[in-house]
Amino acid sequence: MSGDVTRMLVNFDQFRVVSRDLTKGTFSGGAFTAIAYAALLLLFIAELGSFLRKNYQTNILMDQNNDELIQINFDILMYDLPCKYMKIGVWDKFGEEKMNSSDQFHYIPVDHKGDHKGMAYTKEELTLLEKADAVTDVTEGEKKELDADWSSSSDHFKHQDFHAAVTFHEFTLVNFFAEWCSHCRKFSPMWNEAADRISEKMAFKDGDGKETTVKFLKMNCVDFQGKCQEEKIQAFPSLRLYKRDGTFEQFQNKRSVENIIEFITNTVKNSHQMVAKHHAMFDQGCQVQGWLNVPRVPGHFAIQAEAHGDVNVNPALVNVSHSIRHLSFGLPDAKSWAERQQIPKEMLKHIQPLDNQQFTVEHFHEAPQHYLKVVSTKVDGQSRVFYQMTHTDRVRTLQKNSEKPTQARFSYDFSPMSVVVKEKSKRWYEFLTSLFAILGGTFTIVELSAGAVDTVGTAVKEAMGKAN
Repeated sequence: MSGDVTRMLVNFDQFRVVSRDLTKGTFSGGAFTAIAYAALLLLFIAELGSFLRKNYQTNILMDQNNDELIQINFDILMYDLPCKYMKIGVWDKFGEEKMNSSDQFHYIPVDHKGDHKGMAYTKEELTLLEKADAVTDVTEGEKKELDADWSSSSDHFKHQDFHAAVTFHEFTLVNFFAEWCSHCRKFSPMWNEAADRISEKMAFKDGDGKETTVKFLKMNCVDFQGKCQEEKIQAFPSLRLYKRDGTFEQFQNKRSVENIIEFITNTVKNSHQMVAKHHAMFDQGCQVQGWLNVPRVPGHFAIQAEAHGDVNVNPALVNVSHSIRHLSFGLPDAKSWAERQQIPKEMLKHIQPLDNQQFTVEHFHEAPQHYLKVVSTKVDGQSRVFYQMTHTDRVRTLQKNSEKPTQARFSYDFSPMSVVVKEKSKRWYEFLTSLFAILGGTFTIVELSAGAVDTVGTAVKEAMGKAN
């Protein structure tokens, strides 16, 4: 019985083998065989690795998360805001209603620079810094207003703040004149010539060797009689060189372009500019760590200064520059959990995108503001949800003389869409089909190449033999 089965299988054989006596080995054939086996081994390892490796695909769906609250985890270092003045609050999107929230956090007093201690601003520093900030804060229209001559009250300029006009530049030379004054009319062409040559064009060196320019400005004491009386102008024309701090030097020489240049040169040369820098005001900062449970609706939380006891905090001088050590939504271990699930790295970097970033300001009346768009994400088959977020920020300019506290604000909004991450892997039969196709195709190509090389070699040898 077994012999019949054997004969039947032999007759059914579709992969008949050519007798080894009818074949021969060649050098090229051996080389191609070695290449074929190496290629087959590499392709097999690569295909097996692809089969065993986890791949993911993402689907975008409407968010089905019905949680009423969401947890915000944070670890933020305020460089120059002591813990005793710090307050954290949660408000709605429009900042009009303070929202109920539960929280748990603690304050850690820190020295913001390790060895440097804060110090109060002097009156002179505040004046200079406010003026330096004002130069960068003005609009183009405001700059034209400050640079305009006070020649007439009927021009299109408002001419409201003479002090701001003469202290807007480092040095401003003002010509106080009256239209009825014959000496003023005679001096006018000379003034125009000097202004064309000098105003914001000619450079002068101050007492510290720094180059600066002088702005020329005219004041009509007929139209602006009250301003001239405030400045105690007693004769026309009168020339005064004003400095940024509001002080001035009176020109008393014979009126000529050369004498005006000499007067400006000597006055500027004897002037020393006081340099003031923004610095830490308090002797310590504060690191605040913890979490907030807030309603899952658009809103913002803010870190701000608030006075306690009999101490008032000037909101204009509060510096809310900060470093974010950690900020995330949901459970605090979301990133490590997502890493264990082998979530793609492109998604992992959006779970805590603000970690270890610094946000500082260099002027008064400024505060960093953050805008966060939060997207819920889940792994298919898992009940746990983690959150990705995108971040943009800007420096918010606050209104001067405002009594509202300066805030480091974190505004957040929730996307109506959610991301579902689904594992995608090959089935075993897909793996085998792909493997056989790759291995068979590789073996066939190598076999054809070896046959072609052998055929060409034989033809070349025969041609050389006939030639001989």
